[in-house]
Parts: sequence; structure tokens; C-alpha cells
Amino acid sequence: MDVARGFQSVVTTSEVFQSYEEDYHQLLSRLRTLAAVVEGTASAEERSAAGLEMIESHERASQAFQQMEFEVKSMGQLGATLSGKLKEYKQEMLACRTLVRNVQGRLQREGLLGNGVTRDEEKAERDSSNRLRSGARRLEDSRRTALEAEAVGLNVMSELHDQRDSLKRSKGHLNDVDGHLGTSKMFLSLMSRRVRSNQAMVWCLAIV
Repeated sequence: MDVARGFQSVVTTSEVFQSYEEDYHQLLSRLRTLAAVVEGTASAEERSAAGLEMIESHERASQAFQQMEFEVKSMGQLGATLSGKLKEYKQEMLACRTLVRNVQGRLQREGLLGNGVTRDEEKAERDSSNRLRSGARRLEDSRRTALEAEAVGLNVMSELHDQRDSLKRSKGHLNDVDGHLGTSKMFLSLMSRRVRSNQAMVWCLAIV
């Protein structure tokens, strides 16, 4: 029973490898066909489209090759029988990469491939641009917040200055009131003394 399960596992892993291997061969075959289109007498639009598809086919073939390497490693000792095949595929991938680069260079010189960057490079560039824009927005928001805080601070300082002046004026008024109260108190004291003097004189005259 255990032997059957082990055999089934080996077959399953081999089938996975074969699936990636089939994809790999199909993609490289398509890549070579596209290279012939680019180097042929097709229209500029067709050659440009073929060049872009070549780049995509090469990327997908590279991914299939990486999956094959992973599957071989997961097979342990059984994968040793496939190491020679992987070496051949690796050399084949290097040759295809050189072919793709040559085609890219040719199309770029003819102005048919733009900047020739891959999708991953375009995504990385977009991500970098998005991060820069996001950082710029945050800086602008921080600057706006700082300016608003500065304006609020200036308004508060202005209000405090006005309140200080108002308090000074109020203090001056209180001093004037105190002065007037002191003068009034003095006059009242004089008047009280005069009233008492007049009363004393009236009593003296009454007695006489």
C-alpha cells in the first residue's frame, strides 16, 4: 500500500514537470516564429506586435523553466535523471535571451518598440511613480497643515495682544476711578467737618 502511494507521488510529480516542459517548448517555438516575423518583410505594425509578443513569450518560458527546476529539486534523487535535460534547456534559454535582446535592439533602432521595457519593469516604474506622487501629496498636506497651524497661532497671538491692551486700558480706568474716589472721599470729609463746625456754632449761639 505504501509502495503504491509512493509510486503515485512520483508519477504525479513527473506529470507536473512534463506539463511545464510542454509549455516551455510551445513558448520557445512561438518565440522563434515571432523572431522570423520581426526579421522578415511584414509591416511595421506586425513586426512591432511580434516583438512585444516575443518579450512576453520569453518571460513565460523563463517562468516555466523555473518551475521545472523547482519540480526537479522536489523530486530528490529521482530528479537527478533530469538534470542533464535542464542544463540543455538553460543553454537554450540563454540563446533565446540573446535573440530577444537582438530583436529588441533592432526594433528600438527602427522606432517600433518604444523603450523596450518589460512588463515587470513597467510595473516597477509605475509603482515608483505612484510612491513619489503619494510622498509628494503627503508633503503638500504636511506643508498645508503647518501653514494653517501658523495662521492659527498668529491669530491667537493677535487676540492675546488685543486682550493685553484691553486689560491695560481697564487697569488705567480703574486707577482713574480710584483717584476720583479718593478725591470724593476727601471732599466728603471736608464737608462733614464743616457741617460739624456749623452745628457747634449754632449750639454756641443758642446758649448765649
